[in-house]
Amino acid sequence: MTGTIELAPGAAGLAVDSWAWPLTGALAGALAGALVGRDTELAVIGEFLRRAGGRALILTGEPGVGKTALLDAAAEQSASAGIAVLRASGVESETGVPFAGLHQIFAPLAEEFGGLSGPHRAALTVALGFSSGPAPDHLLVCNATLTLVRSVSQARPLLLVVDDLHWLDQASAVVLGFLARRLAGTTAGLLAAALPYEPGSFMRTGLAELELRPLDEAAASRLMSSAFPLLPARTRQRLLAQARGNPLALLELPRVLGEHGHQPTGALGTVLPLGRRLRKSTRRGWLNCRSGRGTRC
Repeated sequence: MTGTIELAPGAAGLAVDSWAWPLTGALAGALAGALVGRDTELAVIGEFLRRAGGRALILTGEPGVGKTALLDAAAEQSASAGIAVLRASGVESETGVPFAGLHQIFAPLAEEFGGLSGPHRAALTVALGFSSGPAPDHLLVCNATLTLVRSVSQARPLLLVVDDLHWLDQASAVVLGFLARRLAGTTAGLLAAALPYEPGSFMRTGLAELELRPLDEAAASRLMSSAFPLLPARTRQRLLAQARGNPLALLELPRVLGEHGHQPTGALGTVLPLGRRLRKSTRRGWLNCRSGRGTRC
């Protein structure tokens, strides 16, 4: 059963037994306040990073809710603390390319493949396209990847950061799922993000999850006001109502209005234009629009 981290007051910490990482309490605390309205979530992620060796945490939430921004903040703080960070992002156009996601993550470690046993090295190099040969057995690739992560993390703590898990190719998703459940005893951790209703090929069952919800009214207003201080109160209130706490919409709707010739102090029309990023979110079910060109408010 998937474990969900509840964001109750005073319950931001994670009760985990793991190896100590070099991410100090001060650095973990530095995450808090890095993003408007996300202090609680950042505290949870900061505590996870401080004690993440041997663990995995999956962020879930609607498109535009801020998953990527949280991953970026966590990766930056980890790197500044001396943790090796390897990143990948699922790409819709690569879902049919076996091991494309795995290639993104582990290609930077190609020089480390020489320390693997012959069968493991052969399986991983063929899977990632560094050499030719028969398609490797998937379990052999899984074990080769786990052995590589264990070896590399012995010298330096390692954090794997994966965005858009739902767009990973099936082969990579299986390997990463295998890895996420076998990190115990290592100084490696996995921090990833996915849409809640598009699980893709990555099975989240049994892994800790942190659900990102829309910003509350006060945080949403603070974010929009800080980014667009010249918006008149009436326009800001209508945009806040339309954005419904979604950080992407809070930042994109005022920008797109400006691109369509609406002055910050001008009147707001009945139909709001949607930019490319919001249209993409619309297609994935976030905005309840009547057309792909605009939404009524």
